[in-house]
Amino acid sequence: MKRLSFLILFSFLLNTSNCLSQMIYNYQGKAFTDDPFFNTKFISSTNLKSLDGIISTKKELVAIQSSRLVQGYKFNNKGELIAQYSSTIKNKKRDTLFTFYKYNDAGDLTLKRISDSYGFYSYSYEYDSLGQMTKNTFSREKNIGKSKANFILGKQYIIFSESYKYKKTDSVIEKIIYNNNEKPYQKNTYKYDKLGYLKEEKTRLLINNKVHLNVYDYNEKGALKKIESFKQNEDTAYKKIKFQYDDWGNITYIDEYKDGIKVIHKEILYDPSTLVLKTILSQDLISNLITIVKFKPKFYN
Repeated sequence: MKRLSFLILFSFLLNTSNCLSQMIYNYQGKAFTDDPFFNTKFISSTNLKSLDGIISTKKELVAIQSSRLVQGYKFNNKGELIAQYSSTIKNKKRDTLFTFYKYNDAGDLTLKRISDSYGFYSYSYEYDSLGQMTKNTFSREKNIGKSKANFILGKQYIIFSESYKYKKTDSVIEKIIYNNNEKPYQKNTYKYDKLGYLKEEKTRLLINNKVHLNVYDYNEKGALKKIESFKQNEDTAYKKIKFQYDDWGNITYIDEYKDGIKVIHKEILYDPSTLVLKTILSQDLISNLITIVKFKPKFYN
């Protein structure tokens, strides 16, 4: 989002003032998720149109093999991510899943549309004048286009919607989430330090008081270094994600832990001449399967 509340805006400026050349924006730890995570200023400055990747795999003691799978990202001329796709093999058949994105004039994400084995579903977002999300509507949708990659909306079935209200102090934002019946059911509390960095995100279900906590840590340059996730009344994180960066602030390593054991290791490589994403290496440390995605960029003329 480009419109942000004052605390988030302040933190955003701290994190991006020296990082406008970074391709991947990881302030909230969303790198390589189904939420937009690319730096739009970097993408637009390079006129990048798409990244199309070919996936290979390597099992232990076996040579690298082509998987016939693909992964990629597509951008508009504003530098905004408009689609990402990845393929899988199910029942010996290849299936490619797509996620599409739409934005308003302020750069806020207004629609996230995702394909699955049943068709498509979507999340539609509304915002107030401060850029705070006020409503989220979930729908199943029918594609009347000729393929998944060519989505044309036919029928839409609204399943549920939830709305949000906010309360702010100097260092805390409380977000109350209301269900489809306009009754509150969840409270999210975001705590910031004096520099504006998000330090804690607590989720509490109002019916049973069940609590989930995320704790954030940053390196000396203000880049997100670690996220630890805790279940209710537990002092040991059940999940942890660590990030490392190069001298320019580009994310280079992601390590995921479950119950204290490292389970995933990712390395992110860039073209040294452009700093455009080149390769993602991902190792499942349980099976020792290595997945390699090599990208080929295309640019707007």
